[in-house]
Amino acid sequence: MSLLASSEIPLFVKTLMGLEEVLAGELGKIGAEDIYIGRRGVACVADEETLYSILIQSRIAIRVLVRLAESNVDNETELYDWVKTIGWEGYLSVRNTLAVDVVSFHPEMNHTMFLAQKTKDAVADRFRELYELRPSVNPKDPDVRINLHISRDGAAHIALDASGRSMNQRGYRQTTGKAAINEVLAAGLISMSLWDPETPFVDPMCGSGTFLIEAAMIAKNRAPALLNDSFGLKRWPHFRESLWHRLIRDAERAERRDVDWIYGGDRDPGMIDTSRKNIKAARLSKNITLVNKPFDKLWIPEDNGVIISNPPYGEHIGERKELKKMYEELGRVLKYKAVGYKAYFITPDPEFKKSVAMKPGKIFKVMNGSIPCEFISYSIGPKK
Repeated sequence: MSLLASSEIPLFVKTLMGLEEVLAGELGKIGAEDIYIGRRGVACVADEETLYSILIQSRIAIRVLVRLAESNVDNETELYDWVKTIGWEGYLSVRNTLAVDVVSFHPEMNHTMFLAQKTKDAVADRFRELYELRPSVNPKDPDVRINLHISRDGAAHIALDASGRSMNQRGYRQTTGKAAINEVLAAGLISMSLWDPETPFVDPMCGSGTFLIEAAMIAKNRAPALLNDSFGLKRWPHFRESLWHRLIRDAERAERRDVDWIYGGDRDPGMIDTSRKNIKAARLSKNITLVNKPFDKLWIPEDNGVIISNPPYGEHIGERKELKKMYEELGRVLKYKAVGYKAYFITPDPEFKKSVAMKPGKIFKVMNGSIPCEFISYSIGPKK
């Protein structure tokens, strides 16, 4: 019986810290059930069609793991013995290649390469005993990627990585800027803003264009997999190609064409060139208006919308003096040119709130890579 034939496939869907609630809401809309919010991820159950739909439609997921088994292990020998009892022949064949990813917080079982090797040995030895053959290992491009997670107390979880790659890799990023934001983080922050995708979206410091592209994809109702559908699950035994193609066709039919209210600007001509390349790769050139202008010269539509941006920040004294002036000017420009808008900025810089001289609304704690940041909201009222 196929692993995916069950009507209740247990999943753990990983995301970035701070986006767990947004992901839970997205998974519920796609059709997942029994949703439980965890740390940097969401546990849920799904049938086969919903699992495929999560891979195709999710903007907030980083990886989708199909949970197979769990146990408590105290050492590498117990790990090997337990992994060998799992019916791997139901999930891969001797013709498949495999790789093992390990995350361990155990104080003694902390050598991840050795743990991965023991796991591979257990899988291989089970196949050898059953068929006198074993799957090959391919760490870079496996057919089946196995995920092992060991907690501090020895609780071990084995899963198959249905995504096979980090799902922020949409396929449009040709080049990046110095502080390019992760695609999943950008999509998550846009969702947190509760932006109405029928209204204008503006990024006045757009850098490499990630916020603009993710916003345009949301407004067009374009599923991320329509740009990149290279998922690990497609190489599993029992993958249902006909179901996948039906869901892809449904996603294509759901996409709208008339979006033209996404606007971005940047004072750096090099970043504008980078944005244009990425926007073209995303097939969104007709949907995004891009200009090489500083934020104070950028036209902002009078219709109420949302402004979301990742302003520059710096650590050196000279940089910080210039940035303080820029933040002050940004606040003045927004209060004059963006009346009625909601504005959101992601920044690690505590000086930003002080200098922009607007009263913040909700503030969310998020991580931009390894950098702790705040996602700060502002409601821009009429001029006084």
